[in-house]
Amino acid sequence: MIKLKIAYFGYDFFWGCLDVLQKNGHEIVKLFTFETDNIYNFNTKVIEIASKTSIPIQLDKVTHDNIIELIDTGCELIVSAAYPYKIPVSKHIKGINIHPTLLPEGRGPWPLPYIILNDLTASGVTIHRLEEEFDMGNILIQDKFEVTNTDDLESISCKSQLIANQILSKLIGDFDKYWNNSTQQGQGSYWPFPSEEKQTINWNDSIKNIDKTARAYGKLESIAKFEDKTWVVKDLTAWEEKHAYQIGSVVHKTNKEIVIAASDGLVCLRHYAEDIN
Repeated sequence: MIKLKIAYFGYDFFWGCLDVLQKNGHEIVKLFTFETDNIYNFNTKVIEIASKTSIPIQLDKVTHDNIIELIDTGCELIVSAAYPYKIPVSKHIKGINIHPTLLPEGRGPWPLPYIILNDLTASGVTIHRLEEEFDMGNILIQDKFEVTNTDDLESISCKSQLIANQILSKLIGDFDKYWNNSTQQGQGSYWPFPSEEKQTINWNDSIKNIDKTARAYGKLESIAKFEDKTWVVKDLTAWEEKHAYQIGSVVHKTNKEIVIAASDGLVCLRHYAEDIN
């Protein structure tokens, strides 16, 4: 296996990919990450990995000058793994991006909720060439996993991360073969960043769709409106039940939970808080 000098771009969502590269003996010349709240999004893992081996860390947005510096220091490959900023592309350095859908379907900045919202029965991860246009480069390798009606954002994330580690290890083990045999993407689809409306629970909707919305956004929160306030919801359970309650009304409270009437059942909010933003 040829050992490469690699610049890594990303945060903790795909932190295992940085670990894979190091364990395969490649030299990480620099880590490009960004400020996170370390509540919902984290960068502590990648920074810890980089710090252990004195890898330089940059939190500021990557610039064209940074790419020139990488080329001048002999960097051979850029690996982008959930990095939010556009990385300047140069013919003098190869780049790959790790994307959490089966491209060409599901291009976009945060596609994971759509996997559940669109009732997919399978999804996966694609590694493709880094190009000027987001998520449009030739496909190098991809693999899929099953999606069930009990999956939520957290389980989909974990499945994506495990697949990413596996296919990156395979790719990096025979990089030139995959690079030289890449395939063009078809037309596919683009999934825009979800709007607040899509994240908002509609009490007139079915229990099935309310459950789907909650699973799609998980601990990154869906939105609920009741008692003339807006709330963020991390977890709920819902069941079908005939009732005579007013839709959207609070029908029961415990010390921690609250039950809301929906069109064809009841919804128990288990982890929620008033939105103070």
